[in-house]
Amino acid sequence: MKNSIAMAWKFFKKAYHSAPGPSLKEQYQRVLDTYKSNPAEENAKALQTLIGTSSRAADVIIAMDREFDPAFYLAVNSDVRASGIDPAYHYLLWGWKENRVPSRFFDPTFYMRQNSDLASDEMPLAHYATTGRTNSSAPNAISGEFWFAPYAPTESEWNSVSPALRCSTTKAVVILPVYKGLEETLYAIYAALQARNSEEYSLLVINDKSPDPILSQKLRELARKGLFDYHDSDVNRGFVKTINYGISQLSGDLDVVLLNSDAYVSAGWFNRLIAHAERDPKVATITPLSNNATICSYPIYDNDNYHALEVSHNKLDEIAAVANQGLSVETPTGVGFCFFMRRSAISALGYLDDVSFLVGYGEENDFCMRALNAGLKNLIVGDVFVFHTGSVSFSSIKEENYARGQANLERKHPNYGLLVQSHVKSDPERFLRRNIDAARLKEKYLGAVIIVTHKWAGGIETYLRDYCCDLEQSGRNCIILRVHDLHYATIEDPSEKALFLPNLANLDLRTEWDFLTDLVSQLHPSLIQINSFAGLDWFWHRRILEHISDTGNEVSYVGHDYSPISHHYQLLRPDNIYDGVPDLAKLKSWGTMKDSTGSADVCPPAERADVYGRFFQQDVKVTVPSGAARDIYKLFYPATNIEVVPHADHLPETAVALRRVPDGKLRIAVVGAIGPHKGSGVLAALAGYAQARALAVEYYLIGYSNNDAQLVDCGVKVSGRYDSEAAALKKLDELQPDLLMIPSIWPETFCYTLSMAIKKRIPPVVFDIGAQAERVDELGWGATLPISLSLHPEKLSETLLSLDIDDLWMRANLSTQGMDIIKVVIPVGKTTS
Repeated sequence: MKNSIAMAWKFFKKAYHSAPGPSLKEQYQRVLDTYKSNPAEENAKALQTLIGTSSRAADVIIAMDREFDPAFYLAVNSDVRASGIDPAYHYLLWGWKENRVPSRFFDPTFYMRQNSDLASDEMPLAHYATTGRTNSSAPNAISGEFWFAPYAPTESEWNSVSPALRCSTTKAVVILPVYKGLEETLYAIYAALQARNSEEYSLLVINDKSPDPILSQKLRELARKGLFDYHDSDVNRGFVKTINYGISQLSGDLDVVLLNSDAYVSAGWFNRLIAHAERDPKVATITPLSNNATICSYPIYDNDNYHALEVSHNKLDEIAAVANQGLSVETPTGVGFCFFMRRSAISALGYLDDVSFLVGYGEENDFCMRALNAGLKNLIVGDVFVFHTGSVSFSSIKEENYARGQANLERKHPNYGLLVQSHVKSDPERFLRRNIDAARLKEKYLGAVIIVTHKWAGGIETYLRDYCCDLEQSGRNCIILRVHDLHYATIEDPSEKALFLPNLANLDLRTEWDFLTDLVSQLHPSLIQINSFAGLDWFWHRRILEHISDTGNEVSYVGHDYSPISHHYQLLRPDNIYDGVPDLAKLKSWGTMKDSTGSADVCPPAERADVYGRFFQQDVKVTVPSGAARDIYKLFYPATNIEVVPHADHLPETAVALRRVPDGKLRIAVVGAIGPHKGSGVLAALAGYAQARALAVEYYLIGYSNNDAQLVDCGVKVSGRYDSEAAALKKLDELQPDLLMIPSIWPETFCYTLSMAIKKRIPPVVFDIGAQAERVDELGWGATLPISLSLHPEKLSETLLSLDIDDLWMRANLSTQGMDIIKVVIPVGKTTS
């Protein structure tokens, strides 16, 4: 099925690029109409093949009817707009394969990352429409609701606001030009009146001969109540001329703030905005932050942020007022949705250019460039947030006007593009957004548990998932501080309804150390739990460790590996050989070898031992998940109290495995993501030896390795990544292996994969080191082999083939019945019998 779909997709894509005309469109319409009139299996397959998906045709139709937004799709895909192709037709045949966003609330990249079991030819939108919604799968990283939708205020709301008429104490005139948009305009006016309180601005509403009689009638009614200054134009001047008319004829000699009719201010906004101008007479223009204002946008830079956050836009303005009090950045250009203009700058520079930018699209940028050229400043301020609805609708006229405006802007200011490009690349507004993210985090998570860990995958993620779930069930909050890429840290909220904190990602410890440590301090964590510093270089590894010691917080350390002993976390020699538990002298000798591990936190072993020795003496609760790990830790830190806390059973309930009927071949499964330390080399050697000698043994990898191609060449059947433990357990049921082998050559601290063997009652085989041997020894129905066999595939193969499989399965079966059993330890050269 997949091959036929792939071939069809290749054919139709070629046809589209060579001749996207009526023939293909007609064929698509014919196949679609045929299926809709008769959804028989044959017609369904024809539609699936045409679209290039393994998703059911019925699910695709449901998805397009319920979830696809053609207007949005055209708005965000200029090439589709330019082509004139029907948006649904384009999305079905090409767009979904290119991960194009089909609606405001569905992010296919995010959805596929959260649902990694989706097949490569499965349409994510179809999966969400028919399965994801039912299972409450998140369609994007933020929320499934609009942050704010404007409305026409009620009469009681209008009666609750005070007038904002110009008088002798007025500091600035807020000019609000009106043309269309009944609800947006009325709410913008209402918000400006409601937010005024005692602030010294007046509101001037200019009706540029609106074609909406209901809107015009309402504006006249409100003006008669004396709520604002009102000018009802008898001609349509156009956007920029209307603003200039307001600046030149209706505002006296006062400063002005241009406010779009779809921008909504909050209480206290004006005093905070004007304070920046009062502090510096060289400030010509000021623009606040907004959800939808290109370089002023929050939380995502240069984006229309319409997804709802956990706070209202008014509350966010309150947060910004405190988090960014008095903070601003200089900018080559402002944004016109809410745009302060100093009167002295207007007098010196002239009005907006209503010739080059008759209908907008560049007039404020031009004014800002003229201000720069005159030695004045343009500011983006961080302590004011103004919500801006904006629009995603596009038309050929709008695009033509925008293109003309940009061309005129470049003609008048040849360096404009370069200045803006450099500004965007350096993103000076980032620290303003970062401060707001931090404030939102503190508002929700004071007293939370802070979990320090790495950014890699592996068993630690399973532990953290369960640990965070346990905390949440006990009514405690937690946040994750991930260290990565030598000197970076990222803060995440792991809860089901997580805070969206994009500006707390990739904090550079070299420049943002004070910010991070202050944030941690201000969170007043109830506990700081350290799990791993993997990926961080030793300078920052040590500095964070020492800083945490000095905070006075309750601190715990969970030993998932042996990083307090060596940067060789698995205690393997640089040539990936396990040579017993090393001492400091041996660790030092390893430094004479080339190290291909790429470990970031290399340091002298004695220095590491000294740093961790002092850390562990600072009333830190140290736990490890096995007695074997504790014994190794104790060799280096004998004075430290180390508690053994095994990881909980995290696996879903599942039936014990049924042994298949013996067929003369030994079937051995390995599960997980395996690299050299997990025994990928051992598996390759075993399989290669078996293949060369035609041994009656088959090797299967349920998962993937660091070198799948090599394993496949050696005869290993590799399944590829699995999306969950449940999927891996299902694979084991399908495979029915005789043994589940854990070929790890390092002394594991726990080994989650071994839990699968125990859960399914499949006899495990491990080497006699670490927690893997400790746990298998306790079972009595697995095999513990000498680690020396890991270097001798022929002897290891002979030992595996000589195991008494019947006896091991019998013992496993007795174990399920709660009977006492004995453990099986296989010495070199011996087998069970």
